[in-house]
Amino acid sequence: MVSPRVATPPLVVTPPPIVTLYALCALSCLACGCRDAYRDDLDYSHRVVQTWSLDDLMFDGKIVQFESVFWEPDDSVSLRELIVNDQSVSGRDVLEIGTGTGLISILCMQNGAKSVIATDINPAAVACARYNAAMLLPDQSLDVRQVPASDPSAYSVLDQTQTFDLIISNPPWEDGTVAKPADHAFYDPSFALMDSLLDGLPKRLNAGGRCLLAYGHVPAIRRLKTEAEKRGFEFKQLDERELDSLPKDFLPGMLIEIRPPQNTSIVSGGRFTTNDDEAAMRANEPQSDDKGNLSDSNAKPDPNP
Repeated sequence: MVSPRVATPPLVVTPPPIVTLYALCALSCLACGCRDAYRDDLDYSHRVVQTWSLDDLMFDGKIVQFESVFWEPDDSVSLRELIVNDQSVSGRDVLEIGTGTGLISILCMQNGAKSVIATDINPAAVACARYNAAMLLPDQSLDVRQVPASDPSAYSVLDQTQTFDLIISNPPWEDGTVAKPADHAFYDPSFALMDSLLDGLPKRLNAGGRCLLAYGHVPAIRRLKTEAEKRGFEFKQLDERELDSLPKDFLPGMLIEIRPPQNTSIVSGGRFTTNDDEAAMRANEPQSDDKGNLSDSNAKPDPNP
């Protein structure tokens, strides 16, 4: 099946697909001089599909798109506007899941984010994001992490204690089979990525934190709403369009905000309870005195001690 997420031709497209990154670097040097010499931490072996000129970028520069890396500009219009115009990332720790070309993470850094971690499961996307960040943010360092195919869950490359003020993603929209790395941009098998992303929010979001997701597929948005509400999360469409009036697949993508309750936590068995519930459970548990003797906190005093 061909996914509806097919990029529309950009207004400015250079160079043609056969041009390698080595050649692109040489052309850039001839045109305007090089920012840096060859860097050992960048992968120059990928073919360049096209480059994009965007008004969102805060200084002259283009986003380079490597072969097999997905990029559809209309997918994330609302998300980019929020980053650039509303100071939504200023001073905040940000995680982007599925960075692709790295554009969204780069915009976050350009607009005052305190820190940004970008992840992707496609090796070409990781290389592409690192290259774009090096060219567009020569004085900063974007932390781009490779998600292993053996564990494609949302937070697999993070330390257990890492938390964020903002988690953002333009994730794959459809349930489908992944046959090659590029397919990860289109298909989320059994919506495992969506579920793992939601499951980890109570642990990964700081107090007052928010999760912003961009979807342009009505069935996926309906499922996201169901799964978020099942977990007790707030689901909010940051879009004036009515979901019932939209076709199954649509552009621009719709921005969704997900917020778990501030007192939500995950307990054993994957069941979501509130901290108040946990406190009540602890209050009903037998308590021990200094000598290790167990007592029932709810037991009535003996009228005849």
